[in-house]
Amino acid sequence: MGLLISDVRNPFFPDLIEHFESLAGQHGIDVTFVNTGYSEERFSNGVRRLLERGVDGIAILTSELSREGIDRLRATNTPVVFLNQPTVIGNYPNITVDYVKGFRDAVDHLRMLGHSRIAFLSGPPTLSSATRRRKAFLAAMRACGMDKEEPWVFEGDHKIAGGRLVAQQLFSMAKPPTALICSNDMMAVGVLQGASQLGVRIPDALSLIGFDDLFLCEAVQPALTSLHLSRQEIASRAFYALQAGREDMPQAHASVILPHLVVRSSTAPVGGSKGKLKR
Repeated sequence: MGLLISDVRNPFFPDLIEHFESLAGQHGIDVTFVNTGYSEERFSNGVRRLLERGVDGIAILTSELSREGIDRLRATNTPVVFLNQPTVIGNYPNITVDYVKGFRDAVDHLRMLGHSRIAFLSGPPTLSSATRRRKAFLAAMRACGMDKEEPWVFEGDHKIAGGRLVAQQLFSMAKPPTALICSNDMMAVGVLQGASQLGVRIPDALSLIGFDDLFLCEAVQPALTSLHLSRQEIASRAFYALQAGREDMPQAHASVILPHLVVRSSTAPVGGSKGKLKR
């Protein structure tokens, strides 16, 4: 089987590959993965290479697609499954993530802690997955009645360095938000680092929530509250969708995964100390 992923440097994807390969290995199936680097050209080339190798199915677990690559797939009978595309492509199964439900859980958690000034750190607008997470956050704010004022939305890059830069911007504000939800854990870790460099306490000065629930969440201090997105469940659904396609069995065209909030020590009731480290 073939597996296309967006960024092998992001810990989310090696974890996903491991679960997928483990399932495939139990069935005596080899796996070849291609890293697209969010590039449409590399996506097209990856599809071509996998088809030339005669793979029995392709799991496309990247948000950035190309018409050329999709046309290549449609010209074959190779089973294909997509992850979190905004619409179902052809008759291919599509595993979606209920981002709105996840972000609503995060917003509700912060509201219960007394937070009303809640900001969002988005990924780059060039990534469709980041755009969907941003829209889902805003929808969750509306659903919770928190949209009376335009929410703060900072733009990041889904990397640790981007989180550090946004921390400098956020903590230089005269009246910063009291809580921040990040589009992924990598940027949340960067915010933690930036806060530490500035002598700002988390969660005293800012409650912080990530997304994905990577292993990093328990490795940092304070441990990061995060929306858990199960790589094992994604891998399992993708694998068995391809297995059904290989065996000409009926396939569900849509499958929804629900994130859930894992509360750790980076969120706390609003107020408390001024948030500055003792010098």
